[in-house]
Amino acid sequence: MILSTKVLLGASVVQIAVFWLWKRTVEKIHLGTFVVVLVMGSLTIFLDNPIFIVWKPSIVNWSIATVLLVSLLIRRNLVRKAVEGFLKQAPHLQLSMPEDKWAPLCIIWVLYFIALGCINLFVYFTYGEDFWVTFKLVGFTVINMVFFVGQFLFLSRYISEVKPDNNQESEG
Repeated sequence: MILSTKVLLGASVVQIAVFWLWKRTVEKIHLGTFVVVLVMGSLTIFLDNPIFIVWKPSIVNWSIATVLLVSLLIRRNLVRKAVEGFLKQAPHLQLSMPEDKWAPLCIIWVLYFIALGCINLFVYFTYGEDFWVTFKLVGFTVINMVFFVGQFLFLSRYISEVKPDNNQESEG
């Protein structure tokens, strides 16, 4: 566990450096995760105790849940911003979701991240370190895939394809 924590710390430093060199900026979520990795990973290594790195995913997930909840309370729904930002990558698609659907969607994400944090600790303290390591890699990958496919299926009801404007094509 100590060796993998050292690798995680090294990879995290490289990730932040590459993003900075490539984009000249670092996303807040990456920076926040890096700080948690740095603190918890350092404690794991210096105190020779893996419990700190075990808590890291829970702290990150609960932090994300908190940020999403606060964004909802101050009426700046970050789930909405993320979905709309993601769809900007596909200009031929248009999202027309009713206003009253956004807050419940954000609450679902908040509950999802709270649950991930709880599942992380439940698995570790119930099944032990070896099982936790495998579950963290495989189990969380499956859980994330199911959640995000579910989100896509929900949102797909409100996504439509935009027909290209023939006037613009003939002008170009």
